[in-house]
Amino acid sequence: MNEREPVFPELIGGARCLDLANTVVPRRPLPGTEQVDRIPDYRECVNWAAYAGFLEPDAARQLKQVAQAEQAAAAEVHGRVLALREAIYETYGAIADHRPVPPEGLAALRDFYSNALGRAELDTTESAQVLEWTWADDALETPLWRFAASAMDLARTGPLTRVKRCPGDDGQCGWLFHDLSKSATRRWCSMNICGGRVKSRRQAARRRTTS
Repeated sequence: MNEREPVFPELIGGARCLDLANTVVPRRPLPGTEQVDRIPDYRECVNWAAYAGFLEPDAARQLKQVAQAEQAAAAEVHGRVLALREAIYETYGAIADHRPVPPEGLAALRDFYSNALGRAELDTTESAQVLEWTWADDALETPLWRFAASAMDLARTGPLTRVKRCPGDDGQCGWLFHDLSKSATRRWCSMNICGGRVKSRRQAARRRTTS
């Protein structure tokens, strides 16, 4: 039996750690609106990690097999992934809003990254143009470690002034993105999502006023 194809949000973050933070849809729900978690369990977390480029397909398949055999351990790792995801969202959300960064968020990112480095090796292969931290593909924590490294990469390389939050077409999106446009004037998570909806509403309003 073929495994169903996962459905995940568009990768609009500009930094992969922000794409992880955006796996909750929407981030700022209106009253009566239900949030959807796109990585509700370890298996879907691995599927998303492969989709976002954190894992190769073969490694993802191997991890799902390990998780099936070690379900309690996989569930524990999944819980830590969710904690890291919220620390990323809180930390970079504060940066996007020009608010003081919550110290507990910074502490969480530090601890996750320190733990990841404790299990990493430096890639010193002949093909490597630079030295990079690498992690084994077969550990249940591998996605967690790579997520943590991505969060710290954005903090180190920035520019953090370009971390923004999508206001949404009705105020409820809240996704984060790293604005890599030349003019640094990007406003929406995506023109295919919130930006397009706002444009359509404005056009409809103009038609009503001229009719």
